[in-house]
Amino acid sequence: MAMKRFPLICVLSLMTGLSACQSVGPDYVAPKFDLIGAYTPSVPVIASQQVDHGRWWESTNDPVLRDLIALGLANNLDLRIAASRIEEARAVANGVSGENGVEIGASLSGDAERGTSSRASGSQVTDLGYSAGIDLSWTPDVWGGQQREDEVALADYLEQVYLREDVYLTVIADIVRNYIELRGTQKRQELLRSSLDLQRQTSNLVQIRMQTGLASELDLSRARGEVSDIEATLPTLQTSIDRSINVIAILLGSQPGTYRDRLVDTQPLPEFDSAPPIGIPADLLRRRPDVRAAELALLSATAQIGVETADLYPELSLDGSLALGATGYGTGPIIRTAMAAIGAVIDATLYDGGARQADIDVAEQKALQAFYGYQQTLLAAVQDVESAIYGYVGAVQQRDSLILSVQYHRQAFEQSRVRYVQGLSNFLDVLDSQRTLTKSEQDLADAETDLELETINLYAAVGLSVDEVEHEAKQMGL
Repeated sequence: MAMKRFPLICVLSLMTGLSACQSVGPDYVAPKFDLIGAYTPSVPVIASQQVDHGRWWESTNDPVLRDLIALGLANNLDLRIAASRIEEARAVANGVSGENGVEIGASLSGDAERGTSSRASGSQVTDLGYSAGIDLSWTPDVWGGQQREDEVALADYLEQVYLREDVYLTVIADIVRNYIELRGTQKRQELLRSSLDLQRQTSNLVQIRMQTGLASELDLSRARGEVSDIEATLPTLQTSIDRSINVIAILLGSQPGTYRDRLVDTQPLPEFDSAPPIGIPADLLRRRPDVRAAELALLSATAQIGVETADLYPELSLDGSLALGATGYGTGPIIRTAMAAIGAVIDATLYDGGARQADIDVAEQKALQAFYGYQQTLLAAVQDVESAIYGYVGAVQQRDSLILSVQYHRQAFEQSRVRYVQGLSNFLDVLDSQRTLTKSEQDLADAETDLELETINLYAAVGLSVDEVEHEAKQMGL
């Protein structure tokens, strides 16, 4: 039975058609994680209102903080770096798409010749001509390797988009945290100054009583020593205030000290009227930008296996050219020429010592590492939320206890002072009760600041809405 010979164009058409239906390497399948349906600690109710988009910072009642956040989002250098990385990844994706398409080249040339005859007449002959051509080159995606390259590039691009969202949330949380620490330290400084005034009053009272013989010089020395102890603490608090102001300026992309005039006056701790929905651990797969970025890194690594696998198979290249030319201008008859050509090359490596298979093995291990990294990022996200819940609940309990502690110590100080004036107790009782009151007030100010910080930690841990990024990912087919 005679074997039929198929024309070359049929073979090429068959191989080209395969590119539409075959992609080597594994297709990405989102992994399933066995997450517990609820967090270990009970989820507290922090605010009566919840916002679906999770932008809790927009509900603050502090206009200064709102302005600082706006300036930070506009000028923060980490955000600008993240935005530049997005544009870099976009350019890489465009470059990959361009390299896998048809390449078209053009050429244009002209020539002129002048000749002089050897006869006595010395006649001259001028011959003019030109030629123009177009070259086309295309490598069909027979095995789907180019499609996998596109998947890698798009996944890398979206990973950078999600990482920018993570930086976005981090920058906001850092601005708010440092602002809270600033206001908390200013509150401690204010309370310490009030304690200093009270201690000075006590010192003056002891001095008056000593002049009348009702107090000893030892009591006066102790009272003055307490005044000096409090005065020695104030510079430390001022240093913390100055450092917080400088950190905020850096977060806003400005030189340290830029916003000192706006921040130096003491203000109360900011409040937020709404909170993001905490949900369940599975919600972090959607709400945490760093988790989404880790998944895209896994998708990219999975597609890279297909890119390396495609190198195992022969590569088909199609080349074509069209050339037009004309000569004879100035000499008489004009000769016009036209030429078209098309060619195909199949490039196959017969033996490489296992190098290409090694590349596939490397890609598979990198995909496995990306999977573990994705899982680790998710577990860390769950830990962040649970730790923040524990921290918030503990901070609430500590603050409530210290509120009572301050009340009791203030009563004890007032009682000891009255008894001292009446001569019913010694000065050590007054000194001890006043020192304890000062410490409890400082502890309460710290606890209120810690509670605000734990609240922000919880808000930041649950993530934010990334609906816009998800919509962009769906449009790109990822």
